[in-house]
Amino acid sequence: MDKVIEEGWAENDGLRLHYLDGYKNSDPKLVPLFYLPGDLEGAENLESDIHLFAPRRCISVSLRGRGRSDAPKKGYTFFDHVSDLEAIASKIGLESFCLMAYSIGVPYSIEFGARHPECLKGLIVIDYPPCYPAISDEWVRSILFGMAEQVKSDVVKALQRESKEILLWDRLDKIRCPVLILKGGLPGSYLEQEMVSKYLEHLPKAKVITFENSGHLIWEPDYYGFIKRVRDFLLQIDA
Repeated sequence: MDKVIEEGWAENDGLRLHYLDGYKNSDPKLVPLFYLPGDLEGAENLESDIHLFAPRRCISVSLRGRGRSDAPKKGYTFFDHVSDLEAIASKIGLESFCLMAYSIGVPYSIEFGARHPECLKGLIVIDYPPCYPAISDEWVRSILFGMAEQVKSDVVKALQRESKEILLWDRLDKIRCPVLILKGGLPGSYLEQEMVSKYLEHLPKAKVITFENSGHLIWEPDYYGFIKRVRDFLLQIDA
């Protein structure tokens, strides 16, 4: 692994949780970026991007059952995952940071922000509403069919078994930091326009950017345009 990116481990009720910590000794005036991947992705999902945010400190995490983190047989509720995020943030020991979350990582980040608003200098939510789903049989089948070699089947089934719908719209009212909402403009986006409008009802100072040529993977086809939007937001909150 690149010497400027270090591996770290946090513990949550006996579980070991893995994270990557890039440019750890960077200028403290630059607000660190803390990244929470979506679905079943791990910390390595951001590894190649960490250099694009240099010299800013950048942390990417693996929640339980993802990446190199422990994968227990049970304990996959929404609140279990939020507690993983809390445990990693506590281990790293930053007073404040910008939290960026993609897809199903978004509801975890919103609950974290509502619990710890003093920690957030900024929040970036990527193409997902503030709602945790009751996971469907169809999702399980599609994951096990399309990603069988990359995921742990027991984790996928446990995620569904312990899931239930949780709406977090009111939790947005607890978040006081600047917020950047990124959404895809094509079919396949998980964030419909009416949801964006509702976001803004609770976060009137939030900024929305639509990637007109993207679906849920908003960094495709304009990868560097996505990176630039995130970097610009980070520069604004540095000030």
